[in-house]
Amino acid sequence: MSIVSSLKRRLHRDIVADPVLHGRVLNLYLNGEQYPHRVAGYFPMAAVEDVALERRMRAHLREEDKHVALYSRAIRALGEPVVELPLPEVYNTVILRHTPPARADDRREALANFLSHLHFLETRVAQSLEFHLDACAHSASPYPAKAVDVILRDERGHAAYTREAVFELVPRPMAHRILAVHRRAETRANREFSARELKRLLCHEHSRFAASSRALYAGAATLLGGTLHG
Repeated sequence: MSIVSSLKRRLHRDIVADPVLHGRVLNLYLNGEQYPHRVAGYFPMAAVEDVALERRMRAHLREEDKHVALYSRAIRALGEPVVELPLPEVYNTVILRHTPPARADDRREALANFLSHLHFLETRVAQSLEFHLDACAHSASPYPAKAVDVILRDERGHAAYTREAVFELVPRPMAHRILAVHRRAETRANREFSARELKRLLCHEHSRFAASSRALYAGAATLLGGTLHG
């Protein structure tokens, strides 16, 4: 296991071991799932011409609603409140801030850009949930593990179909170029978001981390923030 993976595993286990920390992090996941309902036109359904793709995207939205319900129950099972975060603090917004504007005059290309954005978003969330599911064995409640297991399976499906759709919408060379743009945007957004949220946890919940963990995670947050300017 790499050093980064070991650090992520330790962080998720430290978070899950404390109901307050666990509730805060589950709220981050939950707010990402709510995002499509809080931003008008986030899913550009009017641009979809393929019936099968439209059906899959609508199923995706229904699954997001299911995830909101699952996360909400998991948070309440921990005795913590469900919190609606300001939109600028939601991961989707951070990614979009790092994403260069795409040409909007071609509907298929615009849709390919959106689905590429979704692909990397869902892939990153799935990777995070893999660590979180492993850590949930240490949770104060058994419900979060059950919820995260269901959500993780859906997220893997979302990551797969969105990438496939990009290649169905535009020529292969263009699909690769579009995917590369969104891969870079998500990578930078992930560093910014991870550094910010880790610093916030350490600041607001200082006493809930052991001194050795605080030093380790503070160093990781500083390193992540520094890569944005490198």
